[in-house]
Amino acid sequence: MTGIDQLKPPPAFIRKFLALDPRRVEFRVRGFELAEKSHEERLESIGKAFLRGYNLTLSARSFTEITQALEQESLLLRGFFVEGAAMGSALVDSLPFRKAMLPRYLALFAEQYPILVHAGVGLTISKLAWREKGILAELDPLYRWLAYDGLGYHNMYFEPEKTLAGPKRVLEGYASQAYDQGAGRGIWFISGADVQKAAATIGGMASERHPDLWAGVGLALCYAGPSGAPEFLEAEALAGTNAADMAMGVAMACTARVKDQSLLPETREAITALWNVTPETLAEKVETMRLSLPSSALADGSAYPKWREKIVLDFADNRSG
Repeated sequence: MTGIDQLKPPPAFIRKFLALDPRRVEFRVRGFELAEKSHEERLESIGKAFLRGYNLTLSARSFTEITQALEQESLLLRGFFVEGAAMGSALVDSLPFRKAMLPRYLALFAEQYPILVHAGVGLTISKLAWREKGILAELDPLYRWLAYDGLGYHNMYFEPEKTLAGPKRVLEGYASQAYDQGAGRGIWFISGADVQKAAATIGGMASERHPDLWAGVGLALCYAGPSGAPEFLEAEALAGTNAADMAMGVAMACTARVKDQSLLPETREAITALWNVTPETLAEKVETMRLSLPSSALADGSAYPKWREKIVLDFADNRSG
């Protein structure tokens, strides 16, 4: 075992304190409105994969151990395992007298799972606000906004009643929009993967938040599911003037699924029905837009919102054409 691979777990009493019970993600425990059984099972399996990744980072003695555990997950769930482990890595780094784990974790997993890794890291900010600046400094300059996405998701999933009324703390600039994108992902889960319930929840929130909330729903609709072409097209209709934002979220999730080679057949058909291109073509288009971003946008932090706006405009242009 090399020094780069080696990890030193926290003491047992700290691991016990930080570990999360898998039952925490069950609908009956969370108090979520019960959904169709297949939807509940999918969403609960996602939550449990997330917690397996998170809990393993508390006890793993090497990154090899994490990688081997990841390979035991189904393709559908690997991204969520990675997301949970990213949260755990950032949390472990808050403990004193330790060799930093997060930079090595990012080096291993951020290229294949950029969205999941950066959003996962952001979940830590909800509990460790004092680590916010330090965490952001370690993240990729393009994807770092996803840390606020992760924060929004965490708050909506674990404290939905408080979060539906607005962010738990004031966020400035694009951070507030990224937060709502994560909150939209959370709405998909607390709605039991029901498009109409998600739409009703968004409808009860301030209208200026709707575009980002729908973008988050679109991402979760595609990456988490379970959903097919009827749900994708229903979401487009219910989103109304925010349909392009919802479709942009789908495009981001599609790119992630193509990158980690985990597209399900029904998701493939649904993406094609919404965007009128194959998932591979859509992912290539999204990546081309990313690569076309100017270096100045990376430097001033505007690259991520500009990238997303390019995708929104592309969908709107296709629909108007």
